[in-house]
Amino acid sequence: MKKYSFSLFIVKLLSRDSNQAIYDTINKISPNIPVINSLNSVRMCEHRSQTFNFIEQRCKKLSIPKSYYSIHDASIAIKKGVKIIIKLDMHNIPNLPKNDRIIGNPKNLSQFKEMVKNYKEEDLFFQEYLGKFDLIYKIYVIDRWAVSITSHNRLRQNENLSPLELVHIRVPIDKQFKRRILRFGRKIGMSTFGIDYIISQDGNPYIVDVNDFPSFRRIPEAISLVSDYIYNTITSRQVVIRTLVKAKS
Repeated sequence: MKKYSFSLFIVKLLSRDSNQAIYDTINKISPNIPVINSLNSVRMCEHRSQTFNFIEQRCKKLSIPKSYYSIHDASIAIKKGVKIIIKLDMHNIPNLPKNDRIIGNPKNLSQFKEMVKNYKEEDLFFQEYLGKFDLIYKIYVIDRWAVSITSHNRLRQNENLSPLELVHIRVPIDKQFKRRILRFGRKIGMSTFGIDYIISQDGNPYIVDVNDFPSFRRIPEAISLVSDYIYNTITSRQVVIRTLVKAKS
């Protein structure tokens, strides 16, 4: 970083404890270089607990399954009849398939205790289980542009869709929901991100996952949109710098 000149950073990391060294290095050596998604937002998205706690505290108009942040609280919820799903708190663990990041959906307190006994509490995330859904919807956001698609069985997706099929899996986004998603991005500090959500029986969208800088593999125009956004970000910054230099001269 000291040797080469950088105009912009795109920070996309697997979830590792060593990532803190990367955050510290960028903050120390290149604090004024723009980042597509803020380092704080990337760090937050490494942990489900931090991400959903942020939504609970700062985006109260977005619906999410209720989260429980300790084994004790999750146990009390189960005693009250609440269905719980147990996941690993780390969001993007290296070399771990998506279906292995879910520990299970205990039917009772005994099953719950059995499922968590071999894990550290801080490595787990507990959330209300809303049930099985055949359709998972995804929203992809690039700056102020957003598109939503359907995803049949997100753990076993068909990767060989034709261009026509890619168009047909798109679904309209409720305008109010779109505004709230874009507002969430501004609050957390992300301009390029993805949201997974389901539609509950009462018709409300519930967010079940957040991804910083997703793959966009099912969005053919995403490459050009991301490229344009990067170009505009760098260009606008250069204009600001030139203006400041002229003002000082």
